[in-house]
Amino acid sequence: MGVWIPLFTALLLNAAANVLMKVGARTEVAVPEEASLLAKALAFMNAATIIGFVLFAINVLVYRRALDRLDVSLAYPIMVSGGMIIVALAAALLPILNERVSMMRIAGMVVTAVGVWIVARS
Repeated sequence: MGVWIPLFTALLLNAAANVLMKVGARTEVAVPEEASLLAKALAFMNAATIIGFVLFAINVLVYRRALDRLDVSLAYPIMVSGGMIIVALAAALLPILNERVSMMRIAGMVVTAVGVWIVARS
């Protein structure tokens, strides 16, 4: 189990970073077109976005540690598919995002998860 802890930690960090980036995009303060570059940058760099950047950076370090013990051909599909499922569920459950997850998306996630399970077993 110890070999999987860095990968799953990286997966959770990556998913949280993606959700926070979306929260940052949803809560960005609008600035006039003629505003200065500094004003635009400050509006863009809200707390959710900054925390998302930090989590992405930590994710890279932890994922690198996971690759010490796992093949990238195994780790990467788990990262991508697991992240997709976690992000889609979080986006649907968090009131601030309130995204809709259709049956077609759920079917796609199931097919992807089955494919990754097959890759992981081989």
